[in-house]
Amino acid sequence: MAPSLQHLLDRHALGLRLVVAGTAGSLERPVAWVSSSDLPDPTPFLIADQVVLTTGTQFGTAVSATQVEAYVARLAAAGVAGLGFGTEVITAGPPSELAQACAEHGLPLFEVPYRTPFIAVIRYAADLIAEADRERDAWALAAQRSIAFAALRPDASRAVVTELARALGAWVVLLDAHAATIADAAADGGRLRGRDRLVERVAEEAQGLLRRGQRSGATFTSPSGTVSLQTLGRRGDLRGVLAIGGADGPLDAAAQGVVTSVVAITGLTLEQGGALGRAGRSLRVGVWRLLLAGEPDAARAVAEELATPLPTGTVRVGVATAADDGRDALLSELERAAALAAGDLFVAEHDGRLSLLASDAPGTDAALEGLFGGTPGRHLGLSRAVGLADLDLGTGQAVSAHAQATAEGRPIERFGAVAVGGMTGLLDAARSRPVAEDLLGPVLLADREEGSALVESLRQWLEANGQWDPAAKRLGIHRHTLRNRITRVERLLGRPLDTFAARTEVWLALVSLDDAGSGTPLD
Repeated sequence: MAPSLQHLLDRHALGLRLVVAGTAGSLERPVAWVSSSDLPDPTPFLIADQVVLTTGTQFGTAVSATQVEAYVARLAAAGVAGLGFGTEVITAGPPSELAQACAEHGLPLFEVPYRTPFIAVIRYAADLIAEADRERDAWALAAQRSIAFAALRPDASRAVVTELARALGAWVVLLDAHAATIADAAADGGRLRGRDRLVERVAEEAQGLLRRGQRSGATFTSPSGTVSLQTLGRRGDLRGVLAIGGADGPLDAAAQGVVTSVVAITGLTLEQGGALGRAGRSLRVGVWRLLLAGEPDAARAVAEELATPLPTGTVRVGVATAADDGRDALLSELERAAALAAGDLFVAEHDGRLSLLASDAPGTDAALEGLFGGTPGRHLGLSRAVGLADLDLGTGQAVSAHAQATAEGRPIERFGAVAVGGMTGLLDAARSRPVAEDLLGPVLLADREEGSALVESLRQWLEANGQWDPAAKRLGIHRHTLRNRITRVERLLGRPLDTFAARTEVWLALVSLDDAGSGTPLD
């Protein structure tokens, strides 16, 4: 379950004190994120259900009721879940004008004591959100596994529909290519309320989708809530429609993933033949996700049930591509190779690419050489040997090796060869300098026109790992001055530098300019 504002208030170590409770249910409202801002209008940078922390700097010491009212109205209109006020920075507590405005707009207001850093509140909320995401991922994987096992029963269609209804707490109807009902089930195992009329309406909507002959979806509103429909099968060869309704609110990403798995499985049971392979591929995605979720034992058990066992011991992760018209052929050949080398090769489609796990068996290497060495346009990147628990690391290495193979036109590239030159050795000066100049152009131009030192300040700050005091000391300026310069850089770049990925990209751009002999503003 996603964290709520009440979860934050219940954390005694934070010492948060509720000032305004907002409307009924506000404290139980799910919180999507927590961030701090003293902008007079932070709403362009906010998402719905976000909690905002502020010190009130934007109000000044002479608080204007009109200003505060407009500020709170903007937050409420943006769907902010709550406002936290840091005390003893500008005022000893939340201004009465702020409390009154929050009460009028139904926006919860709480006090953050001076001893509690905003980052402590943000980090605690992030931990709760991450834990909720992990729980949902685990739920989705368990649901996918249960549905996969249901698909093995003699009455596969009915079993899958029943399992999906139970997992989603909804009702589900499966129809064939003629919009006739094959199976339906409700979450409690009983019949749908108003089943006949509801199924009739579902059939009417399904007929319209099937007549178009394209993979598509639709929604309509019923007394039981919103009903969503999804076609099954290939374009021009649709095999049926899956309808879902009565769920508590919109399906989240985890539930959508479960539904996607069911779409694949029900398509399998309806289409048979060629669809069997596509369903197997969808299930192997579930195995891959189990591995990414740190559940190697569960992944191995599911893979065994699919008769596609995972390699034992250390593995090499692979990322493969082919020319657009050869991707399906490559996938089929990899699947055949995996069937012949059961336990030494596992293949799955994940994140839009072909991913594989290969053992260190000599025969596996030979099979991969044969698949990629003799067909132009095919490229494979292989990681170093890693354990299944390090799938993320292996995937990153494989992606890097694949990029190198593609750039240099080689069929197979191993990460060990790529890593010899180090990270910056991967930069191609001729290709990276124009990109670096484009990225840093506004900052370089500002330095040239204004005689400022934004580029050097950015460089020193990054070299200090984003620490203000060491970088400011090196530059001979106050840390607030440095903070203002970095804020200006972020504004010029049009992106925040509060993540490792963003800082890395900017750092590599600086390295590219240095390697090309340019650390100065553009001419």
